[in-house]
Amino acid sequence: MNSIAKTPKIHRSEFLSFVHKPELLKIPYPVLEGSYFPLLTALNVSHIQYDLETDPWVIKLLNNQRQGLDSSKQLQKVFMSNKTYCAEQLKKFASKAQAMYEELGRSATDWYIHQCIWKFENMIRVTDPQLFDWSRDEQEHLLKILKTLPLSEDLSHPMSLDEISPKVEKLIDILVTEAGEDFTGLVFAEQRVWVAALAEILCLHPQTRDLITIGTFVGTSQSSKRRGNIADLVEAPNQEDTLDDFRTGKKNIILSTSVLEEGIDISSCHLVICFERPKNLKSFIQRRGRARKQKSKYLIFQAESTGGSPEIWESLEEQMKAAYLNDLREVKQAEEREDIDEEGGMFYKVPSTG
Repeated sequence: MNSIAKTPKIHRSEFLSFVHKPELLKIPYPVLEGSYFPLLTALNVSHIQYDLETDPWVIKLLNNQRQGLDSSKQLQKVFMSNKTYCAEQLKKFASKAQAMYEELGRSATDWYIHQCIWKFENMIRVTDPQLFDWSRDEQEHLLKILKTLPLSEDLSHPMSLDEISPKVEKLIDILVTEAGEDFTGLVFAEQRVWVAALAEILCLHPQTRDLITIGTFVGTSQSSKRRGNIADLVEAPNQEDTLDDFRTGKKNIILSTSVLEEGIDISSCHLVICFERPKNLKSFIQRRGRARKQKSKYLIFQAESTGGSPEIWESLEEQMKAAYLNDLREVKQAEEREDIDEEGGMFYKVPSTG
């Protein structure tokens, strides 16, 4: 923790011959326009118009009240907050589906909603332990609501590529343009479900399916409650050998969340893509550090309607460096001005008399 990083001076030219700063490029994309499609609209409505009086937890509290048990405080809390386990599950599911629609388009969202419901139904059928904190009534109640949505007969149907967002189309165009012999790339996406959907799109799309080999890496979680959330049931196939395959060349693209920003040894890349703008300067620098190959590129997606430029991160970085170096200079000058005796005590010496 107390180590000091120093920039080489004598052998700086040799140092720069091995470390390559990537070209920073802004990738503007048009924001998806248009109304929501029927399935997403119905999911949002099911959340907004959720009837608490039909909720299994509320019914249980009301029954307790009728049997003479005091559940008034719990009931008051539920109706004040509008929060029950089922209500929160619907809220998170609708929120993630809406965000996916805006980022990836209708095709990905339709596939995502169907996959979540299909996996949830199968988990109920086999009494999956991931649902240990759900009562049976809650499981069946939520599934009943979801089955009222305008779903396809085959819940596990493959993804259609008819309506993907302009942002995804831009990503595909970039990968097609940049891919070549010995090409390697890393794509950062904000949410785990986006990684899963993007992997599905790129594996199916005729322009990319035979051009690149895709791996996904989203980290792991020990939280059973997180795994039990219906909105998180669609996840990328997080192969344990993804990084090894990337290093050996079996895979040339990794789709990842921020888990690959730091702390994990990964080979340098020709291309690093931020599907969303980095959230802070730290993320910007760490992600850029993954693009260390010669003539590498660092691409940051940004909506056309959004102001600013990725270069602002570089400006902030230079300010941070200048402030840090200035602090070091001030500390050094202060140390040179101080006279410290052998016991470590400080004293003042009059220059004229000694």
